[in-house]
Amino acid sequence: MRGPGLFWDTVKETLIQIATYTNFTKLSTTYQQVSGSYTLKLVSISLVITLLLFTLYSYFYPNLKGKTVLKLLRYLEDIENLPVVGIVFFIHWISVSWYNATSIHLFKTVGTPREPAVVVPLFIVSVFPVIFLIKYMTPYIKEIYQSNYFIFAKSLGYPKNKLFFSYVIPNLISSLESIMKFIYLEMITVMLFIEIQFNTGGILTGLRNTQIMPSGSHPQLMVINFLFLLLIPYSIMSISFKLIRLGVFLKTNTELNK
Repeated sequence: MRGPGLFWDTVKETLIQIATYTNFTKLSTTYQQVSGSYTLKLVSISLVITLLLFTLYSYFYPNLKGKTVLKLLRYLEDIENLPVVGIVFFIHWISVSWYNATSIHLFKTVGTPREPAVVVPLFIVSVFPVIFLIKYMTPYIKEIYQSNYFIFAKSLGYPKNKLFFSYVIPNLISSLESIMKFIYLEMITVMLFIEIQFNTGGILTGLRNTQIMPSGSHPQLMVINFLFLLLIPYSIMSISFKLIRLGVFLKTNTELNK
């Protein structure tokens, strides 16, 4: 509103400040204050669990009958339609009821930045991405297992493990990589609710609090820093996908040259 010059000056000043040693020092301090490790650890573990369960589902898919797959997808769709808030309140109620009956803490449903809850938040962050990934990727898995190449290779007596890692996984990587960006965004969205509901703090809570920071504290700088931190788990996952594709490509070229 005051002219484009002010905007570009602000952008230039912000970029210069990001590259300074003082900024990294402040970021490290702020990261500890907002319990940043809690957010990154929970999201990273959730990503590993999601990909691991999907890999197991893909591996055992041929052992499942068509009706069993349809029933499974139907059950998963019913669970997916449940609201996150309702699931959290239900788990709270189960935990409180169990404690009243047995005096045993079943789940830690209330946390603090120093002693955050882990089990229930990890379940909430992981369950919906797993369901969505299985529902979305099932047609691709079915198509790969019914392809002429897989049927022919299986008829020649190639081991299931070898076919799975040399053919099934490489063919799933492209579709998996394209959908994981949306799944990661869903994890981040749910993670904000977790940080607020369980009173744990975290990067997303710190990002939200930048809205009330005075302009002299350079809130735009903290927003960029927090966004960079949030991209770390996704970047590691994306690099891993590319390394897998590169490894398969090099292995295929080596076999062709032989």
